[in-house]
Amino acid sequence: MPKASRTKPIRLFIIEAQSPMDLLQNRGEAPALEKACTLIGHEVASLSAKSKAELKHLCQYIADIDSDQGPRNRKSVPLCVHIATHGHKDGLGFGKDFVEWDELFDILEPLSQMKHYGGDFILVISACHAAEQKLTSHFKQKANKKARKPPVYVFTNADESPTFADNLVSWVVFYHQLPRVSLTDKKAVKEVLTRVKAAGATALKYSRWDRAKHRYLHYTPSS
Repeated sequence: MPKASRTKPIRLFIIEAQSPMDLLQNRGEAPALEKACTLIGHEVASLSAKSKAELKHLCQYIADIDSDQGPRNRKSVPLCVHIATHGHKDGLGFGKDFVEWDELFDILEPLSQMKHYGGDFILVISACHAAEQKLTSHFKQKANKKARKPPVYVFTNADESPTFADNLVSWVVFYHQLPRVSLTDKKAVKEVLTRVKAAGATALKYSRWDRAKHRYLHYTPSS
């Protein structure tokens, strides 16, 4: 049996919003991604949001996480929230509810104000048109207000309308490679996205919070 590699696993919550047809056709990102990420070594839980109200409830629930309830040597482990759903340039869909970017920022706000978690917050959006998200603009405007800590990274798929299979492959490679680097090493994180692109599926994009410049800097691997 292959030996486990020396990596720094993260904590990952996958929130998926499947349509009724997605369920019937067994088209879900969370089940496969959860299994793969667990094998990689991450601590993973998957949750379902079938409405805006459910998404809001889940974000409030996750934001109550307490580092003291886990191992002492993992208090500063990054916490990643991965949202997988159908998207549009103006926002994301959750069941019959369409949530525009400004409203989504308000729903996600508890995650940028976690009082009892010592690790960085990472946000992942897996959806069509996710690269056009406006969340980073809102986080920039409201950072440092009411003790807000914007996500250190916002990762999205870079392609406008990737296939389900391509999207899944890219995220599996991403979560396999991410724990091998430090989030503070921007060159290494860029190399992770380059390796994802080299897998031949969909490219990924990052928006990295620069504390000195007080804004997000964006990167997508070149062709």
